[in-house]
Amino acid sequence: MMAREASIFTGITVAEYYRDMGYDVVVIADSTSRWAEALREFANRNGDLPAEEGYPANLASELASFYERAGRVTTLGGNTASVTVIGAVSPPGGDMTEPVTTDSQRFVRSLWMLDRDLAYSRHYPAVSWTGSFARDAEALGRWHAANGSPGWAARRARAAALLAEADRLAELAEIIGASSLPGHERMVLLGGRLLRDGVLMQNALSANDGFCSAEKGAALLDLVLDVVDACQALVEKGVAATTIEEADLGPVLRAREETGPSDAAAVKARSVEVLQALEALQ
Repeated sequence: MMAREASIFTGITVAEYYRDMGYDVVVIADSTSRWAEALREFANRNGDLPAEEGYPANLASELASFYERAGRVTTLGGNTASVTVIGAVSPPGGDMTEPVTTDSQRFVRSLWMLDRDLAYSRHYPAVSWTGSFARDAEALGRWHAANGSPGWAARRARAAALLAEADRLAELAEIIGASSLPGHERMVLLGGRLLRDGVLMQNALSANDGFCSAEKGAALLDLVLDVVDACQALVEKGVAATTIEEADLGPVLRAREETGPSDAAAVKARSVEVLQALEALQ
């Protein structure tokens, strides 16, 4: 118990030592839930008045005192250095409303939430796009705009909206059947599947995924969004949704693996081929 309580502060102190030497340091705390349990045991033995679920009343301030030590600084030697903190939270029974999880979300700048359903369906990494968030998305968008990718923020926002709408329609399709949905909504479901399987799903043993460049990632996302736009345009022109769904969109799903890790040009060339094949459906 004492080792668990001290470990998290020992780790961040060592990180600050190397930060002051001018390094960029990453601290991975696995997990802050077990550290919080040690705090709870200490509080119980000291006779402190328990708060929610038996945790001490100062749990939030203790978490804040840990995460606030992360950041970028200018050292006394004039170097720019940083400490980045990555904390893993393992809530009992997957309860995302328990105190450690809710208090952690108040202080962190981003959250990767793992989804059990995605893992069971063999979708890896099983990161939930609905529960995850990033509070620095606007700052990242400005950085990308200043460094040669002005469409990054719009591309990200549109992908997030497509995934959210596809999830909503998938729940509806389970009740009434996908064939009962209007054509444009069926294209949203198709786009969500292409985005999940063609862009978000990755293989840890694949060099194409492990070393994928930002340019190729943007090209893959543009490929899916362009295909969705083309499908929606076909529906508006009167092409049956079933005809579009039966078209061969395998090249979209295989583009991630069949092109090199930095071969954005090959992805763009494939986009032209797929769009031409869709135009032939008119």
